[in-house]
Amino acid sequence: MREALAEMTGDWRRNLTVLPGTESRSSAAVLTPDGRTDIPIFFQDIREKYDEHDPHAIIECKRVAGNDANLCRQYVVEGIDRFENGKYAGSHAVGFMTGYLLSGDAGAAVAGINRYLARTRRGREHLRPSTIVNAFWARSSRHPRPSRPTPIDLHHAFLGFHPVPC
Repeated sequence: MREALAEMTGDWRRNLTVLPGTESRSSAAVLTPDGRTDIPIFFQDIREKYDEHDPHAIIECKRVAGNDANLCRQYVVEGIDRFENGKYAGSHAVGFMTGYLLSGDAGAAVAGINRYLARTRRGREHLRPSTIVNAFWARSSRHPRPSRPTPIDLHHAFLGFHPVPC
C-alpha cells in the first residue's frame, strides 16, 4: 500500500498516511490496548481540522478459504465482530476487511462466511455484492452495533495469490 501511495500524485499522496498494524483501544476508558488493527489509515486534513488522532479508517485482514469452516468462523468472530462490538472503528460508520484466499476463490470464501452467519442466525448480515465496487472479489455487509443506534457497513476485498515463476 505504501508503494502504491508513493506512485500517486496530487492531494491523496500528501493527505493519506498508511501505518503498519498498531495496538488500539476500543474506548478512552480502556487503559491498556485491547486490539491490534492490521492497517490503520489517517487523513492529515481530518487530523488537523478536528484534532482527531485515532485512525480514520481501518482495514482488518484475515486468512480465509471457503472449504475451511474454522477460517470462515475466524473471519467473522475475529474480524466482523470486532467492528460490530466497537473494538475497531467504534466511532466510524464504515470499516474495511481483506480476506487473503488460501484456497478457492472469492465466491467460495463468501459462501463459507455466509454459511457461518446463517448457522449463527445472522442471515441479515450476509455478505452481498459490493455497494462501492463492481468486481468479483468485492462484497459489502451491514452489521448492527449493540452500543450504537446505527449499524456499521463493512466493505470486503478477497485477494488470491498465485505463484509467479522465478
